Amino acid sequence: MTTQTSMFKTTVGQARYFAAYDAALALWPVPTEALDVPTSFGVTHINACGPTAAPPLVLLPGQAISSTMWYPNIQAFSQAHRVYALDILGDMGKSVRIRPFTAPADFGDWLVEVLDALKLESVHVAGLSYGGFIAARLALSAPQRVRKLVLMAPASLLPIRRRFFLRMLGMLAPAFILSAQAKQTLLLGVYTPSMAPAIRQMLTTTDFRYSMYLPPVYTDAELHSLAPPTLLLLGDKELIYDYAAALNRARTFIPNLQTALIPNAGHALNFDQPEIVNQYVLEFLKTHAE
Repeated sequence: MTTQTSMFKTTVGQARYFAAYDAALALWPVPTEALDVPTSFGVTHINACGPTAAPPLVLLPGQAISSTMWYPNIQAFSQAHRVYALDILGDMGKSVRIRPFTAPADFGDWLVEVLDALKLESVHVAGLSYGGFIAARLALSAPQRVRKLVLMAPASLLPIRRRFFLRMLGMLAPAFILSAQAKQTLLLGVYTPSMAPAIRQMLTTTDFRYSMYLPPVYTDAELHSLAPPTLLLLGDKELIYDYAAALNRARTFIPNLQTALIPNAGHALNFDQPEIVNQYVLEFLKTHAE
């Protein structure tokens, strides 16, 4: 088994990133508890909040953005839920990878280990983009562990458009190829200008040891096998694929599906229209309460 003590190339880079991370986490208007959960894939860092006895809600972030991305939503989500916002192993954040993900099933195995460590039998799961791909993987691998599934612009519904894919590759380039300022320009084309400066700074780090698994498109059979009640949220300004085609594919194959198109929202729809997203998510979880 490969061991790794840091996800950063330099201590200076790590300190700079952690300062931005902590500044972004300070935007959360609720008290948080930092948890570090060991798994066979690495140590998973979690920002937890909300009443401990409330129904659990696991949040999975988009690529390169960390669990701090939920600052526009966390107050609403944590009022009626115990929220566990994870930093994805191998991606930017405070989690520390031991071994990489090499197949989609690894993500389900990892999350089952996290849930076992937290002593959570079943949870609501919500994910944006890359996090949506991972959330769906848990529902496929261990459907009994997922009460409800919320997919926000998931990265696995359709092939990603070439221009979006190239932008994300640019974000991974070392500093001698692409400066932090140039990455800021790419960032605004991928996510949204409404992001807090601390989030933007995290996204443009050049010292991170990246090992992100590129998500494949889910097959028709896999989508049809998604058993939990599922909410799909897409923005009408979506960048990574055609939202109409994505909605059509989801409605064709996902059996227990509710969909909503968010107006004036791009890929990072939780930033662009947080109040609307919060309303859809909370109403969905409440309506489908067991």
